Amino acid sequence: MYGDFGMIYALIGDNGVLYPTTDIIDTYVFRVLRQTGDPSQAMAIGLFQSVIGFIMVYSSNALVKHRLGGGALF
Repeated sequence: MYGDFGMIYALIGDNGVLYPTTDIIDTYVFRVLRQTGDPSQAMAIGLFQSVIGFIMVYSSNALVKHRLGGGALF
């Protein structure tokens, strides 16, 4: 769920033409924070990203635990 913010931002910077093809959640959050100056929207997007990542890890762990009993993380 997390991309390499430094690499993507170094490549595209503020080039709006490249946003549709190279934008990731991290660069979008940074851009929203810079443009609006309101951290609440950026924090909400970051929280959503974290919750979705947690759900994906938890569900894949449950699937592994169901299929291979000893191969699960927790």
